[in-house]
Amino acid sequence: MKPSLPRAAAAATYAGMWILLAAVYAAVFASMPTVGVGMAVRGSLAAILPNAIFGLVSLRVARRWPWPQTAPGRLAARLVPAVLGVTAGATALWFGFTCLDSRLTMGWVRAPTLPIVLWQVVINFLIHVALTGIGYAWQTAAALQDARDQAARAEVLRARAEMQLLRSQLQPHFVNNMLHALLGLVRRNPDLAESALEKLGELLRFGQWVHQSGSDLVPLAREWDFVRSYLDLESVRLGDRLRVSLDADPAALEAPVPPFALQPLVENAIIHGIAPRAGGGRVDVSVRRSGGRLHLAVCDDGPGGSEADIAASPRMGLRLLQERLAALYAGRARLSFESPAGGGFRARLDLPDDAAAESA
Repeated sequence: MKPSLPRAAAAATYAGMWILLAAVYAAVFASMPTVGVGMAVRGSLAAILPNAIFGLVSLRVARRWPWPQTAPGRLAARLVPAVLGVTAGATALWFGFTCLDSRLTMGWVRAPTLPIVLWQVVINFLIHVALTGIGYAWQTAAALQDARDQAARAEVLRARAEMQLLRSQLQPHFVNNMLHALLGLVRRNPDLAESALEKLGELLRFGQWVHQSGSDLVPLAREWDFVRSYLDLESVRLGDRLRVSLDADPAALEAPVPPFALQPLVENAIIHGIAPRAGGGRVDVSVRRSGGRLHLAVCDDGPGGSEADIAASPRMGLRLLQERLAALYAGRARLSFESPAGGGFRARLDLPDDAAAESA
């Protein structure tokens, strides 16, 4: 465990506290009528210096016998003798300093009287009880900080592992859906199917780059180009039945977004709102950037639906997208669905545009 202060700062703080206490002690001594300034300074040093030296031992008791890992009875059996021993050592050193001071200043040894010795023992005992408590508080704070740091690291690792899993699931899901859609086209129009497969290859190159780079964020411009290519591919399959409108704020295209964030919304609109209808339909895709947020919307003029319908769908795309957003943005992103009063279905994706998502 590491204290919250660097070693040099901790040492300076410790020394500063004792110097301040020594100054207070000397001022109290000097206020007595029979005590001069020199005697007050020497008396304060004799009282403070031993406690400052042995105080380092008291502070380390908590590291020696950590509170949570030691049974209370066993800890008390260790702490009481330890504090008494430190108190005895500090008192003995004070006694020696006092005798030496009298020998040097008066020419003979004048030992402190028994009441003064007992008083010093009590004061030293209280000081070292307090220092031991400070040591435990310090070590407990450091342990809590370590626990928070470990929990944060574990959460980051969990999110990264989850993102790796989701990426590994997403690309096969997308490829399977597209190959299934093109299967019938191969029989009906081989030339058109060949052109479609070439476009599919372009899409897969983007997916391969995302997978190999491990990137959790890409410029929206790249995702926008990917969606445009996807719609071109769907137009090959659906022909005039698919009508598309794309509208993007140029400033929004600079913002970072998760890869494959917009495509599942477009795919859902085509699968549920356009493809089942003989006359097809229209898909409108728009992107705006305002108020520190990125607003993406995909609308279709199909029969509509609800969030419950989305949740019950066996398709993985939107569910994976929701899980990825939760892992990346920790609640700061919102994916919502609605059926406007005039009909159709609208999917909205609101993201922060500050690029604060956790990168893998």
